[in-house]
Amino acid sequence: MPEPRVSVALVTHAPLGSALKVIAEHIYGEHVDLTVIDVLPGACAEKSTDSLLTRIKMIDQGAGVLLLTDLPGASPANICRSACDLAREMGVQCDVLAGVNASMVLRAMNHRAKGLSHAAEAALEGAKHPIGRVD
Repeated sequence: MPEPRVSVALVTHAPLGSALKVIAEHIYGEHVDLTVIDVLPGACAEKSTDSLLTRIKMIDQGAGVLLLTDLPGASPANICRSACDLAREMGVQCDVLAGVNASMVLRAMNHRAKGLSHAAEAALEGAKHPIGRVD
């Protein structure tokens, strides 16, 4: 039986998470193991936090959950932070990273077999590395 892998979830303003999943599917194939939770305008923070906590518990394979979100301080990031804190209190490993981009998602997916802290560090490096001028 294979070792458990870190579960990765995109919790973003709609439709960013869905768009990033399409990119991952283009690279890894149609059935990529990536959870998307698009936060809609006007979503209730308390209900969204409870819903995300339920999803975290559902997708955790025993190696933890890495939540990738878009804007620090915005609703999706705040929901992630609250749900992650609650998940940790329940014994589920959970980390939240903001500033998600395509490279960050792909790096997280590539390194999730090596544990939560390694996947998080690889995702952060992936987020920063491709930023630059192309011309």
